[in-house]
Amino acid sequence: MKASEGIEISTIKFPLVSLFIALIGVALSMWGASWDITSHLLRTPETFFTPSHMVLYSGVGISLVSAILSLVILMTKRQTRKKSFAFGLKIIIVGALLQVIAGPGDFYWHELFGIDGLLSPTHLTLALGIMIVSIGSMIGFARIHSHLVEKNSFVKLILPISFGVLWFSVMWLIFFFVLPISDGDTHNFNPDPYVAIVLSFVALPFTFSIVFWSASKSFNIFGVASSSALVFIVMNVTSNIITSENLLIYLPWFVAPMISAVISDYVLSKKIKSKLIQKHGEKISGAVLGSMFFIFCFPMLSMTFLDLYLFNDVFTYDILPTASSTVVEIWIMTIIPGAIMGMLGMMFASRKLNQISNNQITKSEKNTS
Repeated sequence: MKASEGIEISTIKFPLVSLFIALIGVALSMWGASWDITSHLLRTPETFFTPSHMVLYSGVGISLVSAILSLVILMTKRQTRKKSFAFGLKIIIVGALLQVIAGPGDFYWHELFGIDGLLSPTHLTLALGIMIVSIGSMIGFARIHSHLVEKNSFVKLILPISFGVLWFSVMWLIFFFVLPISDGDTHNFNPDPYVAIVLSFVALPFTFSIVFWSASKSFNIFGVASSSALVFIVMNVTSNIITSENLLIYLPWFVAPMISAVISDYVLSKKIKSKLIQKHGEKISGAVLGSMFFIFCFPMLSMTFLDLYLFNDVFTYDILPTASSTVVEIWIMTIIPGAIMGMLGMMFASRKLNQISNNQITKSEKNTS
């Protein structure tokens, strides 16, 4: 990279502010949505003015503020439009618009069809909007970091967090198509249990490895990817475990995915001197990370598998506090297929995403010159 292509931190203060606001908004939206779903599963009395709804829609509002600021920056700063990180600002605008559309759309959906489940057109639109804003924030911070003349401690701290929030939003988007909680008053969008399990095995560890690889390569140092995993686990535990007292017995289980993330991060950073491990480090890293995808996704994903064990009207979430032995059996069953798909995801990321990213940045810099 030429020195003339470098970015001075003092020249991009407003884009950084917009990206940071977007990250706060999407983190609150995803965390609040996850907590809200837990509240529904616990059959908490449903009104609009619940704490989880307030967190969710506060995040949506904050994301909208970021989108407006991003639009102003892109319209008034010609040079900013030519920078590679401007793509992140554009994506934030698109994601925020989807969230704004989803709000009134969800109201009219309820008016027409009553109470719905997780998967509905408006809920899916909202989830896509949240994830797109998360992607925009992550891309913006990553590209700013890669082009800074002098590395900035704020960007170094925020970038792993942005990957963790993105990871969490990706998980929930996949959950729309695998969790058996989409049976509403008039529409039953619950997936076939066998299709849901196959999709879980394929999509979750594969995409997890892609996000993990991307986080690692954003700095190319040990600790960044595992920090992103910590952010992911904290969001999951605080929204889905701590908010449900009956599931606190499972809290120690989350040590396992965190250990797998640290090992995967260490292998991926090529700190191990073994030539064999260095040669196959990405495959090993993906396998280790993917093998723990079930616990990364616990407790929600367990309902997909437990659905096969129940042939009566018992709700799968209700039996979780007393089904630890069955959950362990499922966990063991998922390790090998998860490792295989995690390895494939890491191989895909290393061969394809790096090439795509380099091409986009090169194109952006050519436009600048």
